[in-house]
Amino acid sequence: MNVKGRPSAGRVVGDRAPALRAAAASEPQIAHAAREALARGNAVDAVVAAVLIAAAASPGVLLGPVQLLVGGAGAGFVAIDGRVQQPGRNAPRPRGFLSGEAVPVAARIGVPAMPAALAAALASLGTATLHRAAAPAVAWAKAHFPERVRVMQALARRGAPALAENSIADELTAAGGRAVRGLLTPEDLAAVRPSVVHCNAKALEASGALTVPWRDAEHAGTDASHTQVVAASDGRGLVAVACYDASPEGVAVPALGIVAPWSAAPVMRGHARVRPGHPRPAAAPIALRLRGGIVDLALGIAAVADAEAALAGVLGAIDSRGVVEAFSAVLGGRPVAIARTAQAARVLASA
Repeated sequence: MNVKGRPSAGRVVGDRAPALRAAAASEPQIAHAAREALARGNAVDAVVAAVLIAAAASPGVLLGPVQLLVGGAGAGFVAIDGRVQQPGRNAPRPRGFLSGEAVPVAARIGVPAMPAALAAALASLGTATLHRAAAPAVAWAKAHFPERVRVMQALARRGAPALAENSIADELTAAGGRAVRGLLTPEDLAAVRPSVVHCNAKALEASGALTVPWRDAEHAGTDASHTQVVAASDGRGLVAVACYDASPEGVAVPALGIVAPWSAAPVMRGHARVRPGHPRPAAAPIALRLRGGIVDLALGIAAVADAEAALAGVLGAIDSRGVVEAFSAVLGGRPVAIARTAQAARVLASA
């Protein structure tokens, strides 16, 4: 695959030998982290641990979106929505900015739902505690980014409520709260909850694919240039795939060593306000496919603007061309794919 003539960071590896377990990702160190976690736990444990490693390694991940799809092994199909939410709970409506007025960056900081979403995934479908799943991420932060250790340790210790702790909440609201003309409140951080959706297999797309059920016209075509993907399949037939963002743009929170991406919608005078708690747009170029009573594919495309459209094209071409050839027709991006049978799993595409 090529992007404007340059080799893509993703690669198709369709000849890799099958095994009972498999993990793949669009970033090499994240694929490695998922494989290590998979040796100790199930597919959900592996994906969560890998996303946490990404949060330890990249400043813009922890406060950004995460979306997960899980299926197989008696779990049915579950989708977990950890998109950033609109801030402003329990706060008076601001007057709003005038058209043409410079909008401060603080007004674009949203409410991170990633910690709550990862905790919900482990609690409902994982085997590891959040403390155990986050241990490699804490170790990574200690070795590479010491300024990020405090927030990663708090997350490992307390889970989703960690961001509402005074010492952390104070830093986040200082970056995005009312004092700097933002909307973020302590109540936002304390009240954030992910959506956990149990999907009916009868409602799958004609291709047998499950994509995120909350995608709508508002979110269609969202730029996925900074979206990354990780997937895992365990020996019991559980398959999980997740996408998260590693955006370089946002507001730095130096005391925590992290960056708050620009996600929220500023309040504009004369326009309807986005409801506090409403999820903000985020690309979700991931899918699971059900065939013959098992989840036989986990797919994703990362790091290309039109990743969702590209993935739709792959899903439409798989039956006639096969997974590897369908991915090879995609221009750009980093493909992630795991194929499963009842006896084995195989990585078809990974960094």
